[in-house]
Amino acid sequence: MRPEVRDGVAAVAARPRLLVATDFDGVLAPFVLDPLDARPQAGTIEAITTLTAAPDTWTAVVSGRDLATLAELSGLGGSGTTLIGSHGAETNRARQGPTDQAAEARLTALRAWVEPAVATRDPRIRLEHKPTALVLHTRGLPEDAVGTATDIAAEAARMSGVSLLSGKGVHELSVVAADKGTAVQALAGDLRVDAVVYLGDDVTDEHVFTVLGPRDLTIKVGPGETAARTRLDDCTEVPAVLDALAAARTA
Repeated sequence: MRPEVRDGVAAVAARPRLLVATDFDGVLAPFVLDPLDARPQAGTIEAITTLTAAPDTWTAVVSGRDLATLAELSGLGGSGTTLIGSHGAETNRARQGPTDQAAEARLTALRAWVEPAVATRDPRIRLEHKPTALVLHTRGLPEDAVGTATDIAAEAARMSGVSLLSGKGVHELSVVAADKGTAVQALAGDLRVDAVVYLGDDVTDEHVFTVLGPRDLTIKVGPGETAARTRLDDCTEVPAVLDALAAARTA
């Protein structure tokens, strides 16, 4: 663990009320070719469970995955951990879906345009259906398929009421305005915590890094430009950070 991460953990763990939040893929779970094969690293869920039970400590797992899939893959459904799915559009604190008929109509129109576009232009692109979004997955595909998916996503994003959020091998087209930063900030406010720890690896996690303040600990997992103040080389270092937080909050 880098000294700045170790020092940051020690400082933030001393705050009276603490929220520990983390992305799922690329942080708790290593990337795999089939997203449904992703599983948390050994010790990560145990550390989160320990943190959840610690005094004045709350936990959250934040993901672009839909809420039901996130609960299944993390094994944290029904636990005391807050799950935030679909980049903030869903949460188990107050389950959400398309909020009105207009959103449902936008989603129906989006699917009606994207599905045939993918089928005719490159069926290798994998589609994932979410309650408020349609996702194009390209992990493991050749560059020509990646380029086609990028083009399709950009064209679909021109539809009224549709927003595009692109990450590592993924383009998410949403009919509901949401982002991880807004979701984590709202949760921290609801819990009235004194500080937040957030670990993330993707460009979608930059929303969180940007909105958190100097009393918080932001950790970028892996390479790339970031607004986070500290960094881990890769996800294999995440269990040690969670263990250190758990040990400090239960001491």
